Amino acid sequence: MLTATSSVTVIAGAALSFESVGATDAASAPLRMRERHETLLRVIAGIVTLELEGEQRVLGVEGEARIDASAPRRLWNSGVGEARVVQEFRRTA
Repeated sequence: MLTATSSVTVIAGAALSFESVGATDAASAPLRMRERHETLLRVIAGIVTLELEGEQRVLGVEGEARIDASAPRRLWNSGVGEARVVQEFRRTA
């Protein structure tokens, strides 16, 4: 589960979302997809695992991932303590 702590719209229609990652394993992490938005995800605290198109990537602080629109993914806290991410969403169509 991702819990949004704040969200803001920035230049050229992009939106930023600052979130705490609550899920602690793949089974409890919801499958998500943004059909019309490319996502840039950046870890700002802790360690998370991103499951994207069947592959898992572990990302620490300052780790980033670019996620194409319509790509299904899961994200969970795989470290000890709080994990937080910032996501930038840009409309693709």
